[in-house]
Amino acid sequence: MFCESIPQFGTHEVYVSLFRDVKNMEELRSKVGTMPYAVIDASCICCREQLFSAVYKALIEWKYNRLRTKTLNSECILSLSPTSNIGEAFKRFGIKEGTKNIVCLAVVEKGETQTPGLFNAVDGEEIEFTDENLSSMLDLEMIKKVC
Repeated sequence: MFCESIPQFGTHEVYVSLFRDVKNMEELRSKVGTMPYAVIDASCICCREQLFSAVYKALIEWKYNRLRTKTLNSECILSLSPTSNIGEAFKRFGIKEGTKNIVCLAVVEKGETQTPGLFNAVDGEEIEFTDENLSSMLDLEMIKKVC
C-alpha cells in the first residue's frame, strides 16, 4: 500500500494500492457503494500523476463544499472524467465486467481510519504502484475513446 499526502491538504492522507489478476471482482462490484474506498479500473489510469490530479481536484471540491457525489472517494472517480456526468464517470472509470486489474484509492482524514487491512477485501496480487506497472495495464484504445 502506498501512502501519500498532498501538501496543500495536510489534513488528509491518500492510500493507493494496485492489484493485478483480481479473482473476486463480482463480489467487489456488488459492494462498491459500501466500501470505504474507491475501486478504479487500472486500464483507465495512465500514470500516478493522473490519479493524484483527480485527488487534488476532489479535495478542492471538498474544501469549498462543492462535492457532487456522496463521498470524497467517489468524487475522485468523477474527477478522473473529462465530463461532469457522474454515471458516465463510474461507467468509464469504475470496475466493469471483465476488469482484471484495479486501483484501490482511499482519501481519509489523518487519524480517521485503521490503515492495516484497508484493502483486505480484494483477492488479487498487490503490486507496487508505479508508472511502469500502470502502463503495463493501460488500454490505450479505451483511453482514446473516453478522452
